[in-house]
Amino acid sequence: MKMDSLFGIVMFICIVPVLLINFFFLYPKKWKERKQVLGVNRRKEFMEEGTVEKVSEIASKARSRAVIITVACVIIAALLMLIKGIALQTFVWVCFIYAALIIDMVPYVIGHSQMMSLKRELGLTKEKGVSYVDLTNAGKIHALKTSSVLVPNILGLLEVIIVFLADIGVFAVSAYKPAGFLGTFIIGTFWLMGILITVFGYIMDNLKSEVISRDSDVNANYNRAKKMNRANLFLAFLWLNVIYTVVTGGLFLFWYTDMSIMITMTAYMILIMVGTAVFVFLDKKIEARYHKEMEITSDDDEYWILGMIYYNPNDKRLNVEKRVGVGGTINLAHPAGKLIGLILILSLVFTMMSVVWMGMVETTPIKLTAEDGKLICHQLRDEYVIAFDEIDSIEYGDDITSLRVVRLSGVGMENLLKGNFSVDGINGCKLFLNPQGKEYIKIATKTGTLYYVSGSTAEETRAAYNKLK
Repeated sequence: MKMDSLFGIVMFICIVPVLLINFFFLYPKKWKERKQVLGVNRRKEFMEEGTVEKVSEIASKARSRAVIITVACVIIAALLMLIKGIALQTFVWVCFIYAALIIDMVPYVIGHSQMMSLKRELGLTKEKGVSYVDLTNAGKIHALKTSSVLVPNILGLLEVIIVFLADIGVFAVSAYKPAGFLGTFIIGTFWLMGILITVFGYIMDNLKSEVISRDSDVNANYNRAKKMNRANLFLAFLWLNVIYTVVTGGLFLFWYTDMSIMITMTAYMILIMVGTAVFVFLDKKIEARYHKEMEITSDDDEYWILGMIYYNPNDKRLNVEKRVGVGGTINLAHPAGKLIGLILILSLVFTMMSVVWMGMVETTPIKLTAEDGKLICHQLRDEYVIAFDEIDSIEYGDDITSLRVVRLSGVGMENLLKGNFSVDGINGCKLFLNPQGKEYIKIATKTGTLYYVSGSTAEETRAAYNKLK
């Protein structure tokens, strides 16, 4: 299976469960069993005769629109798997994901606006900003224990150390040839993800307990069940991350291929979606269990922009529980929240710019020319310029596939290898190759640097070689 086909399958497997989970979170069929209705706190007034029908109609219309949008997105996602080329697929998939998640929210935003209008019609805005605190249980309910997160993080760190020792050559594994610090970088990145999961888990475990009843025991049991469910989710993600780290480390040591890495990543994403689905199911069961005990509702709807963005200057907290989805969100009125919001916006812009750059790199052909005493490797710009008098030796190869290359940094696509690579176990080689061709030139400079270069065609490669020779 080609990499672009596998990439399309991975993206489909990732986005479709997200769309489905989003649908069930945003547009529940039984809105009467949920704490919020389209981002508005459910109140006893919504259950009164004459009003309950209006709320049901608003929720039903939003759900119907969402069904159409979700089905359309799944169909489009299936068609996107047919696109050829990793860079083009990446660009289209990123644009589609952003667009799908935004369009998926449209029925929710419309419904939220209608619910706020209904709330004003009923005169239910006079208590704006009222919140409740159960002093009996304040700050006492936690579910995430330090001992439970310590073991997986230590195991992940040990795997990082093992791969690092192999990278620096302290011990040799027969199937592993060190490729710079690529293994350490990837394994270390996933270990740091485990640390971030741990930090985020503690933040969620320390969120203010919700008050749903005048009975402190009910509040304690409700919050304990909610926090235990969240803690189990974070622990499952943490152990999954460690298992993935260990498996990937084993692949680097014994059986490294791009395909094996892609397959393990696919399994990793599937298990994340399964874990999230289980969490959603259990969370809904908890809400249904305590549905009848929910007699107190904090009236903070006015602080939730579009029912999903929290902006409350009177709240000193930075983190609050999400009104929509899993986990927490930030208070954009908090100074740190404003900074985080700006960083997120810049990250989105940077992501789009990176995807556009990848598309330009994949679609722009490479060019190899030898003129004016220099060998010039050009794509978008002059990547490498090698003076003839700097060259110590040249060698012509007729089979690129015979080279064992591992990318350390740079670009690794089906039609382009460019940057720093390990070639046949030798680190620090500079590549500028069209891997879809067969012929290449191996150049050794007087400084000891090895270059493997080719043109976009065999004729271009041979012409450059003849001038060098």
